[in-house]
Amino acid sequence: DKETLPLNAPSSKGKEFIIKAYVDASFAGCKLTRRSRTGFIVFLNSTPIYSYLTKQGSCETSTFGSEFEATRQCYEYVRGLRYKLRMMGIPVNNPTFIYGDNQSVLWNTV
Repeated sequence: DKETLPLNAPSSKGKEFIIKAYVDASFAGCKLTRRSRTGFIVFLNSTPIYSYLTKQGSCETSTFGSEFEATRQCYEYVRGLRYKLRMMGIPVNNPTFIYGDNQSVLWNTV
């Protein structure tokens, strides 16, 4: 969907850049609770600006579920980042690339 900005948002100044994110989840990685671990890292051009690693709040029953939850968390962070950068007057016109290792999750999130 198209991202909307308030009418009083500043005009864009500066050079454009590429946002990339790499996401992964470890299904049932915790031996005690069987909860999955989620992790992602976000890059502006080739500079890492944010990394996130945590246990998921719920116990997923499949690898697809844990990978999908990790991708959702990454998407929400990147969407907020794009909005913040635009509100600071930084041009964000290029798409964000989210890379993952589970092909079925990537096909189902398009």
